[in-house]
Amino acid sequence: MELTTIERAPADAHRALTAEQIAAMCRRAFGESAVVASARELGGGTFNTTYLVSLAPAQVEERRVILRVAPPDSAALSWDEAALMRRELHVQPYFAGLSTLAPRTLAADFTRQLIDRDYVFQTLLPGERWDDVADALSPAESLALWEQFGRITRTIHGTAGSAFGGPFPVPEFPAWSEAVLYRLACSLRTMAGASLDVTEMAAAIEIIRGGAAVLDEIREPRLLHGDLWLFNLLIERGAEGPRIVGVIDADRAFWGDPMADWTMFVLSKSASPDNRPLYDRFWEAYGRPPQTRASAFRAAAYEAMNVGVALPWAARHGHGDLVERGKRELREALEALRRLRP
Repeated sequence: MELTTIERAPADAHRALTAEQIAAMCRRAFGESAVVASARELGGGTFNTTYLVSLAPAQVEERRVILRVAPPDSAALSWDEAALMRRELHVQPYFAGLSTLAPRTLAADFTRQLIDRDYVFQTLLPGERWDDVADALSPAESLALWEQFGRITRTIHGTAGSAFGGPFPVPEFPAWSEAVLYRLACSLRTMAGASLDVTEMAAAIEIIRGGAAVLDEIREPRLLHGDLWLFNLLIERGAEGPRIVGVIDADRAFWGDPMADWTMFVLSKSASPDNRPLYDRFWEAYGRPPQTRASAFRAAAYEAMNVGVALPWAARHGHGDLVERGKRELREALEALRRLRP
């Protein structure tokens, strides 16, 4: 087997596998006669260790497959990173509306018998990451992709669930406010553990708790991707223009108000005159939500919720500029909550 790995820092959550481990995992997944021709570690991800595996000869329908391996339990993980792979596998059937855009799971093994980590084999999707080639696209090509992005996001949010929060093993709740407050409480603890000042987060939580009835105007849980942005969209460029051909890394998916999805948070925080035409095309395809005082209160609550996840991550990974930005955005969210409190 030809094995290619990426050299990483000792503190990195990624952990390389040996050729013997990969061969054993492939035999378990595809049969004892499976032979691995090559395995190449892929970069770009921030959590799982990922390989492009080529099987020889073609003993399975998919000659080239993706192997994703979760970090070991010994890795320093925050509450929102625990059991990500198990959560993704649990929620994957609900992404059926995306049809061929979502990878199919070919095999999954959570027994810890071969290695002390969870892992899955998935189909290899075509295309290249949108953010890798965004600067090479023409304005017309970018507009077309942002329109597709809006339609895809609407498709994901069109799937209804039976409870808020989750998916298993994350707790599920009958009311949206309970799911939001659970996530905020977890973030508060994580921020404290990262030696971040939690005064403003604690104040935001108290206002949000007092406005629980506004959150609970959201009565139907909808599927949220949790991490959908250009780096998790694969595109192909052809004679008829670019098209999105893959939606990946749905391991942070959960159930809630579509306006709480990470996509909506990034759209609101990165808007500028330069990208306004692109974002307008997204919203035209998605459908602009009505703007009310209640929706503005919820938006401020979701900003605090999303910043609560991003801030300790930035602190843990030594991104001082992102820490300062997160503090500023949390302060802005708190000011909005005070202004809009019911």
